[in-house]
Amino acid sequence: MRTKRLIVLLALSALWIAGCAQFETNHPNDAAIPVAGYHEEGEAGEPPLPTSSGASRPLDLHFDEIQGDIRNIHYADGHQMFLTADRLYLYNLDTGRVTAETSKEAFDQERYWVIQDGYVAVGLKINSGGSSGGLSATDGGITYRAIFYDHQLNQRSGFDFSKLLKANELILSLKAIAFSADGTQAAYATTAGLYLYDFNTKQKTTVVDLTAEDAKARSGVVTFEQIGFTNEDKKIAFKAQSFDIPAVPGKPSFDTCGTVNPDGSGLANRTFDGYTCKELTAYDKLLLLAEDFTIPSGKILVMEMPSGKTKLHTLSEKRESGFVSGSDFGRYFATTLADRTGWKIRVYDTGTGKLEAEHRISHDGEAGYMANDPIVKIIDDKRIYMVLLGANQEGIQTKVIVSPF
Repeated sequence: MRTKRLIVLLALSALWIAGCAQFETNHPNDAAIPVAGYHEEGEAGEPPLPTSSGASRPLDLHFDEIQGDIRNIHYADGHQMFLTADRLYLYNLDTGRVTAETSKEAFDQERYWVIQDGYVAVGLKINSGGSSGGLSATDGGITYRAIFYDHQLNQRSGFDFSKLLKANELILSLKAIAFSADGTQAAYATTAGLYLYDFNTKQKTTVVDLTAEDAKARSGVVTFEQIGFTNEDKKIAFKAQSFDIPAVPGKPSFDTCGTVNPDGSGLANRTFDGYTCKELTAYDKLLLLAEDFTIPSGKILVMEMPSGKTKLHTLSEKRESGFVSGSDFGRYFATTLADRTGWKIRVYDTGTGKLEAEHRISHDGEAGYMANDPIVKIIDDKRIYMVLLGANQEGIQTKVIVSPF
C-alpha cells in the first residue's frame, strides 16, 4: 500500500505541474490574425514537400476569422479540426474556413472526442480556492467536466465526473477518461479502479476493482494511467502500473499495457522485452505505444486489434521514439526532435514503418518555440500535417505550419 500511495502522489505531482503549465498558456492576445510564421509548403529556402504522386498540393487556408492566438489543435471529423484561441473554433481544412464556433470553457487542460451526434470535450479545472471532487483543499481541488456539443458546437449538456467519485477517490489525469463512439458511455479510471458510466441509464459499473485483495485477478495492476476504447468499443485499452505476481519485496511498480473487455473479462496485461510502453494512443484497429523518452530505443510498438499481435518499427534516430503523435485514424504517426536550428518533424506509415516525410522547422530565434514539444496533427486521407509551436509559452505568438507530405 505504501508503494501504491507513492505512485499516486507522483502522478498527482506530475498532473499539477502539467496543469499549471497549461493554465499559463491561456493568455489573451489582441492580434486579429494570430498565426505567425504560417507556411503552405516548406520553410523558406526549402523545396516543397512532395505528395504521394510527387507533386506539391496547394493549400488555401484562412485564419483571419480566428480571434486571439491559437493555443491548441485537436482532431474533429470530416477534415475538420478544433482550434482553441479566444474561442473554440471548428475549422474545415477543405474550405479553409471556420464552420462553427462557441465560447471557450475555462479549462486548464482539455481533450476532445467525436461521437455519433456531435462532439464531447472533457476538461480539467484546478480550483485553487478549495476541493471539489479532486484533491484536498490544501492542494487545490481538481474537477473533470464533460461538455456535449452538436455538430454546430451548440452545447447540449454537461456532466461532472466528481459526482461519480467516493471520498478520497481520484481521477489522475484526462488520459484516464475515454468516450465510446456513440457517446453513450464513458470509461474512466480512478485510484480505486476502472469503471464504465452509461449516460442513458445513469448506471456506473466496475470493470476492474483495484481495492480487491486478489491482485492476481487483475494481473498485478495497481493503477490505470491511460485508457481508450478500441476494437469498435468492444475492448478498453490501457497503460498501467503493475506489480509482479507474486509480489517481489522491494521491487517498485513497472509500466504495462494491455486490454480488457468492458465487462471485466479477458484482461491481458503485458510487458515487452527491451521495450517500455509509456504513452497510449488507441484506435479501432490498432494501438500505438510510444516508449519512455528518458530511455529511448529508437523503436515504436504497434499492437493490432483485436488479435493483440505486435510489431516494432525502427525509426531514423534513437531519441525520437519517445515523442510520437498519432494521426486522426492511425494510418500515420509523427515524431519530433529538437536541434540547434529548430525542430525535425518526421512522418511514418504506421503499417510498414516507412519514413514518409521529413521537415525542418526553424525556431526563428524565439526561445519559446523550443521550450516545449510541438503539437503535431496529421489528417490521413489528405496527407496533411499541422504543427503548432509555442503553445505552452505565455507571452509569445504561436507559430503554425501546415504542409502536405
